[in-house]
Amino acid sequence: MDYPAAVLAHFAAPRHAGELPQGPGAVFSGRAGALAEGVVVSFQLRVLNDSIQALTFRAYGCPYTLAACSLAAEGLQGAPVALLRDFTIGQVADQLQVPPGKRGALLRIEDALRSCWRAWDNSQLSRSSASRSDP
Repeated sequence: MDYPAAVLAHFAAPRHAGELPQGPGAVFSGRAGALAEGVVVSFQLRVLNDSIQALTFRAYGCPYTLAACSLAAEGLQGAPVALLRDFTIGQVADQLQVPPGKRGALLRIEDALRSCWRAWDNSQLSRSSASRSDP
């Protein structure tokens, strides 16, 4: 199978893959997929002042999946964490010229990023409840 140049570039040298570096802020994680499905995606992000300071991923899947994780992580660095709530993979898939038959697997990226957002949002709710109950 011939892959577009952008896919090959991200697959050969993925951006933001691996371990999350140490730094200030709170860390949140999200994961989606299953080995039996052929796709597993997990993200970790560090948030400070409601902004994504660092974002890393680990993925198992086809070159399109790995390239899409790389491109998404690259684009989300420095973004408001609330952006993850409505993140869709469509623009990333378009940039990478992902064929229609491969786009379904990329939905796991959306799921994992939304899981990160839910973890962050739950922490905000907990923090808000704690501050209201403090005397």
